Amino acid sequence: MKNVFRSGLRRGFTLIELMVALAVTSLLVFGIMQMTIQGLDLWGKVREDVSTSSSARFALEAVAHDLESFQMRAGDNEYQWLYANVDKKPIKGPRGMKIPRSVQCIFFACAPDRNPSVSSSERLRRNYRNARSQNEETRGDVSAVGYRLLYRDHFLDISGDEDPNASDGAFPLFSLYRQVVPPNDTFDKLLGLKNLKSGYDAFGKNDKDFFLCENVLEMNVLFTIQYAKGKADVRSGSADYDYVTVPVITTKGEGAGQEVGVYGNCVKVGGKVYENARIVSANISITVLTEEGVQLAEQIRLGRRRAPNPAEFISKYTRSFSRMVSVPQPL
Repeated sequence: MKNVFRSGLRRGFTLIELMVALAVTSLLVFGIMQMTIQGLDLWGKVREDVSTSSSARFALEAVAHDLESFQMRAGDNEYQWLYANVDKKPIKGPRGMKIPRSVQCIFFACAPDRNPSVSSSERLRRNYRNARSQNEETRGDVSAVGYRLLYRDHFLDISGDEDPNASDGAFPLFSLYRQVVPPNDTFDKLLGLKNLKSGYDAFGKNDKDFFLCENVLEMNVLFTIQYAKGKADVRSGSADYDYVTVPVITTKGEGAGQEVGVYGNCVKVGGKVYENARIVSANISITVLTEEGVQLAEQIRLGRRRAPNPAEFISKYTRSFSRMVSVPQPL
């Protein structure tokens, strides 16, 4: 009877068994947590890459589309069809980095968003509705497009040259702006000028209202220009041609600082004049800093972290994009 009673009892867990089970469970939970954290980190990096890539590609496509619809009239006219220049006084950047320079570029194009009725600016939409209500037609489809590359933080509204710590361990970052002047204003105030910048200055005051892309580390637009040797006319087809590459937008120190002007009868680069010249193609490249890189650069600027090797920093925290486009031949 005693043996039967004992055989019916249920044996419980010992303390050692409980400790082993707890240890195994803890390891499993820790492993799952690590996998989750790694997954979240990976998702965050992918999200940053997508966000950075989308912004850079959007800016690259905007520049490419505008240059693909570049408009000018060649011949004996002395009108200016493109103006580009950089600030004469460079901002002192950190050692090993490119010399940061603000850049402005203005030219004429059939911009796909030239119609102010679909503009992101309420002011332009309102002006367009008023013009339509008065049966005023827009004059053509050519707009002036103004690009401004400024060394500043757009969202914090901090200019790089106004920040006392900008040259002390900070990495030079630019914001890119793009303004499309409506066809009416382009026709009335900008077409047929020998000095395009002087006419555009009234519009250029609002360039900062037309934000396109932030955290630009480096941007370059290089034009390949074909020009005729001697005095022969390019359009006659009887001239010998030569080619020259001209930086129109560049944040690099070398080659920067030269004013570029495209006129109906020539192209001027600094003090040199290329007679009977035309733009053949444009090579566009843009390098942007990732969000993680921006945060690191801010910590460096505040003195919370030491500045890494510039080459390693650029390799790890930047994304670069480029595109070659053919420029329409002048009429």
